[in-house]
Amino acid sequence: MSATLPLAFVHGWAFDPTFWATTRAALGKTRTRCLDFGFFAPRAHMELPQEPYIGVGHSLGTLWLLRHHGPLCRGLILINGFSRFGAGPDFTAGIARRVIERMRQGLLRAPQGLLHSFRLRAGIDSPVPEPIARDRLETGLETLMDMDCRDDLHRTTCPIHVMAGTQDAIAPPALTEACFPARSLQWLEGGHLLPLTHATACADAITTMARRITPS
Repeated sequence: MSATLPLAFVHGWAFDPTFWATTRAALGKTRTRCLDFGFFAPRAHMELPQEPYIGVGHSLGTLWLLRHHGPLCRGLILINGFSRFGAGPDFTAGIARRVIERMRQGLLRAPQGLLHSFRLRAGIDSPVPEPIARDRLETGLETLMDMDCRDDLHRTTCPIHVMAGTQDAIAPPALTEACFPARSLQWLEGGHLLPLTHATACADAITTMARRITPS
């Protein structure tokens, strides 16, 4: 890939920057920055590039990018993502608040078991990284429960490409469709971890966007 714009990757809940390794390998040589919520690290690193860039988010990372991408962002690739996750009076397609609250209680009681269970449901059976930063993970769950970026999506002026899995157990298709009405969605036969299971398709989408966007 010969992109002139750097890429900023933002991972999802219960993961870390290593999540992007397969997609980055599929991209080849290009400038990348992987932000880190700090779920399994001593501290978070969420600094976006201070130059024009393309943002690539997964799950919670898509929500964060919709809120924080800023004027330097020239394009967004949103994978297994949403503009709102938690249900509300005007968003019945969202995940019930009691489900997320139950996850929060499980995180506080037995973080290792809750995280392994969530990651398994998402589609990966690898060991949970250490150390577990429960406070930041809890904040992430609160964001999933409460943050509503539908207005942010409406105000976003840069190009947006949405990729979703037809068998996503975390962000079901009905949620995706409710989050991105009147937008063209790229559906793949897969689950919630498309950057791992469909890395080539993700890299192709990123490359396609990068080729039609200039830094200015």
